[in-house]
Amino acid sequence: MKTLLQTLLKILVSVIIALLLAFASAYLILRKPDASIRNGVWTTDLTTGSENAGLYQRARISLYALWALNSSETLYFLARTDSDGNRLNRQCVYSIEGRDPQTRWWSVAAYNDYHFIPNTKNRFSYSKTSVEREPDGNWEIRLASQKQEKNWLPSGDKDGELILALRVYNPAPEFVQNLGSVSLPKIVKESCQ
Repeated sequence: MKTLLQTLLKILVSVIIALLLAFASAYLILRKPDASIRNGVWTTDLTTGSENAGLYQRARISLYALWALNSSETLYFLARTDSDGNRLNRQCVYSIEGRDPQTRWWSVAAYNDYHFIPNTKNRFSYSKTSVEREPDGNWEIRLASQKQEKNWLPSGDKDGELILALRVYNPAPEFVQNLGSVSLPKIVKESCQ
């Protein structure tokens, strides 16, 4: 009887350890960005929203990017660092500087752990049609926790990973052919609290 109980206990402990390892490895794989193309601080994966996406890519999309469109319609770029390579930090003020990419429409949004950042202004993104521009056509979006003069994108005050997403809809063929070198917005840290 004692041997049977010891055997059952060993099996139970083994199953618990196996389940913990399985859940931990799946969590780590799903949290890891799986970007196949890098352009400065921005990363993208052409399998997002396509039938070519692998098992883990599909799981990531279902967890973090519901209803992702195929890359023939939309490309999704993510940035977790500024142009100096430092992790984005909501205690800092950033200038996101760019020009309109060769696309029908684009938007830049800030996320806290893949969720929009609640704010009193109800401002979650800027786009080709909502951003205020300079006379030369360039634009600047100010990412900060405190209100900024124009094009303020709130970074919130919650703990968690701060992520910027650049969505480009119906990109031009030359844009798609040069994803690693096309001009994408710079993310410049200006100050930190």
